Amino acid sequence: MTSPLDLPEQNPDLVLDQSADDYWNHYQLTFALYSVSDRAIPSAFDGLKPGQRRLLYQMYDSRLLPGNKPQKSSKVCSAVTGNLHPHGGASMYGAAALMAAEFQRVKVIDGQGAFPRIQGDIPAADRYTEMRLSAPGAALTAELADHAVPMVSTFDGEWIEPTVLPAQWPVLLCNGAVGIAEGWATKVPAHNPREVMAACRALLKTPNMTDDRLIKLIPGPDWGSGATVVGTAGLREYITTGRGAFTVRGTISVDGKNCVITELPPGVASNTVQERIRALVESGELPGVADMSDLTDRRNGLRIVVTAKRGHDAEQIREQLLALTPLESTFAASLVALDEDRVPRWWSVRELISAFLHLRDSVVLHRSEYRLEKVTARRHLVAGLMTIHLDIDAAVAVIRASDTVDEARQGLQERFSIDAEQADYVLGLQLRRLTKLDVIELQAEAEKLDAEFTELTELVSSPDARRKVIDQELVETAKLFKGAEFDRRTVLDFEATPTVSGSDEDGARERRSNPAWRLDDRGVFSDSHGDLLTSGLGWAVWADGRIKFTTGSGLPYKIRDIPVAPDITGLLTSGVLAEGSHLALVTRRGKVLRIDPAAVNPQGAAGNGVAGVKLSGDRDPDDTVIAAFPLTCANGEAILSVSEKGWKVTEVADIPVKGRGGAGVGFHPFVNGENALLSATVSATGFVRGKRAVQPQNRAKASVKGSGSDVTPAP
Repeated sequence: MTSPLDLPEQNPDLVLDQSADDYWNHYQLTFALYSVSDRAIPSAFDGLKPGQRRLLYQMYDSRLLPGNKPQKSSKVCSAVTGNLHPHGGASMYGAAALMAAEFQRVKVIDGQGAFPRIQGDIPAADRYTEMRLSAPGAALTAELADHAVPMVSTFDGEWIEPTVLPAQWPVLLCNGAVGIAEGWATKVPAHNPREVMAACRALLKTPNMTDDRLIKLIPGPDWGSGATVVGTAGLREYITTGRGAFTVRGTISVDGKNCVITELPPGVASNTVQERIRALVESGELPGVADMSDLTDRRNGLRIVVTAKRGHDAEQIREQLLALTPLESTFAASLVALDEDRVPRWWSVRELISAFLHLRDSVVLHRSEYRLEKVTARRHLVAGLMTIHLDIDAAVAVIRASDTVDEARQGLQERFSIDAEQADYVLGLQLRRLTKLDVIELQAEAEKLDAEFTELTELVSSPDARRKVIDQELVETAKLFKGAEFDRRTVLDFEATPTVSGSDEDGARERRSNPAWRLDDRGVFSDSHGDLLTSGLGWAVWADGRIKFTTGSGLPYKIRDIPVAPDITGLLTSGVLAEGSHLALVTRRGKVLRIDPAAVNPQGAAGNGVAGVKLSGDRDPDDTVIAAFPLTCANGEAILSVSEKGWKVTEVADIPVKGRGGAGVGFHPFVNGENALLSATVSATGFVRGKRAVQPQNRAKASVKGSGSDVTPAP
């Protein structure tokens, strides 16, 4: 029996003779591009992700239209994954359930059964629910039969699918979107559909419309969940640039001793809020709360009641809930969408509306070209039939005198100067078409075809004519949003002031900390040692790979020491991260994970950390985090890593920045006979060996044999 540390002999046939760059370009980059363009990021034109687009197209193809009988959700999703979308049915049903949710600003799918009513709800299994297109959903697919959009082959070449849908209203702005891809992420808030349609008409008429007028038409987001946008900070930047952060607050009313929560910020689930409140009560940060009840039901919607203790003010409890829970959070908008080349980029609200109008112009053009082709063909046949009707007796005589069909066709062409197509149409006529009444109908049809031909020719050749049609169609589409359910739900309270909070479930928030508290490397807050939190961001790392960033908010004013988390078992080290610094986590297997703290939400006093670096697990049960330290990101900064038989100095600039939860990158190749890293330190100025500077190496370079005891940080 071999030792677990013994390495098996490598099979040369299984060794990949390929550089790291080639591997990345061939495999990883290919997957990254696929994730961006075919999964997570919506199109700027029809506003849909590929999975959503395929789902709606399948429902259109199955005739699941408003007024028709709905179909089992499992059958619909199976058809999509089998015919169009090479992914699992569970993810497809999740997307369908979201489009059918009650809190969706515009329901694209009309769901039958237990679909989500509030954020965080889980739909019933797909075998228990049914679905069909809603009226707004049908408006997204209504012109597919007119060949209005390009069609391409599916992944297996057996079907065809549209590259975009001929959407009659801008889905992306109305319903918003959230998606995370490789290197790109999108987060688009929902808006009121009436306001968006009015802005579309205004921008169609005045393309150079000022930003001030656009902001009057679309003053801010409007989510189906309601909530309140607090203040004006970030709104103008978001609308004009597509990037900006603004504060969103849930609805909390005070009824006697009760604080009643009826609306939540977008993306915040009810159970998340309740768990946070329980944690705050248990930690003593909400001493005035006596009880919490969840009275939510499917008829009345969200209703969470927080009861204050005797002697405590409910208004004060309300302010504490806003400050310490996700009931008030920052929405960091990022309008990222695919352009016409399926390349992601940032868009402003104006640009997204322009992209939608460009789509409508393309749809009207291609639709008109298709209809013009059909009208031209029919007009040609009617012209031939009208010629025959002028002397129907001669036509009958030619046909009766012919021995074969070919001879009859040739005779009609010569006698009436028509082509073969017209002659074949005459030969296929029924005798009832020879009546006087049919001649009158034929003349009326010819006049109608002439009028359609003139109109369609103008649409194909004149952009101004198409703009008139687009405007008329926008007016008709806007009638879909006349119901009370499309009244503005989100309140824009420009006079209110955001509550400063350390709880952040949705992006970067203004940090608030008690300047009296300090955090040391033991993971302890005190007022006597360590660095002030006001100088940066507190951090803690556990040996099992967890990390925690904190602003120190919510700490009580006590004289005793307080741990950085409720459970500090296995805490490796902690400290304060200066502004602009990164955090490095080094594992026993010779891997390092470099994290930008801006990509990780800070936690309050009740947080026990989140997944930081992914350890080897079953492959190496002994794998653990052996070191964690800040990186200044300065030129010349290097890491000294030491194993049992070797050491190495690695350039920090060669270590890529990764998100939390990854396995990191290898940076310390082991020499034969070892597979564990003993220690790692960092120096902003590099390292020296004796009096000579040690040249830092990149990650792929092998380690140097020796103990490395004579390698020290450079002065």
